[in-house]
Amino acid sequence: MNARAIDPSSTPNVSPRAGAFAPRGAWRSFEAWSRPLWVLLAAACAYASYATHALPWQGLVRFGLPLALPVVLVAALIALRFVELHVSVRRIAVMVERSLGVEAQPFLPEDTGPALVARLARAFNGCTRHRARRQAELLHVLAAYAHDLRTPLTRMTMRSELVEEAAIRDALARDLAEMSELVEGSLSCARMQCSAHEPMRCVDADSLLRALIADYRDAGRTVELEGQVGRPVVTCPHALRRVLVNLIDNALRYGVDVRLSVRVEAQRLVLAVLDSGPGIVPARLETVFAAWYRAPETAAFASGSGLGLAIARRLTLAMRGELELENRRTGGLEARLTLPLAAA
Repeated sequence: MNARAIDPSSTPNVSPRAGAFAPRGAWRSFEAWSRPLWVLLAAACAYASYATHALPWQGLVRFGLPLALPVVLVAALIALRFVELHVSVRRIAVMVERSLGVEAQPFLPEDTGPALVARLARAFNGCTRHRARRQAELLHVLAAYAHDLRTPLTRMTMRSELVEEAAIRDALARDLAEMSELVEGSLSCARMQCSAHEPMRCVDADSLLRALIADYRDAGRTVELEGQVGRPVVTCPHALRRVLVNLIDNALRYGVDVRLSVRVEAQRLVLAVLDSGPGIVPARLETVFAAWYRAPETAAFASGSGLGLAIARRLTLAMRGELELENRRTGGLEARLTLPLAAA
């Protein structure tokens, strides 16, 4: 097995600071409130001790202030501690809920909040690191198997060309081509999963789109470009190109008259790939994003691994965007990629 099928340096790169979900000032405010309360409590206890000796018992019972003040301050400290614990646990819950379906591994701050909450954060971070290591190991094994399958497939392809009967030779070629596509899809998926997240940077989106369309034109494929962005975009250029390639390749595989529509709506960039293919049954518009799944109505038109949309959805989430499919009223499918735009 080839251990270098995937670069080991490309394992998920996570940082304990990546999941900082609230400023430390939120917890400092609890400390700022609790310190004067402790000082007042000490002063109130001292005053109550003095009052019980200096004042007659009837006066203490009548007014009660020297004895009631420490009780009120203790209740205030307990309530403040309870609110601090409640806010800390609630913020952790929100952080975990928001991390579901997100590429980046969530890490919770371990040096803020009560000791019990900090211990919970350390335990959660430990589980996250262990899960990331296990996932990286499994993906390395998957990539190594997929990489090593290339060699026997190449030998089988060469040997199938020696078959004299044309029908059998063509059938073998189709099966081997499908197996090769599955192997390449597995390898591509594993590499994408293991790769470090691409940093966001400012790019000329119009130049990127024009270069992409020119590449298809050079390959003899016609893809029309409609509209323009007209401004720089902060995104992951390689991930954006990969998503668009997957969507356009799907459109070219299943339909004709493929177009890439570009428009800006408020603070969103909408990139829509439209085709005139058979479309997808509405009940399966979300199911087709699952890895290895192929809708029956499109599987009959062309071969494929069923990974293109799954990879596109995952990369879209990494870019903080959305990817949706919708059947067009005039026939065909619209794959709509929506990305946030930074305020000008």
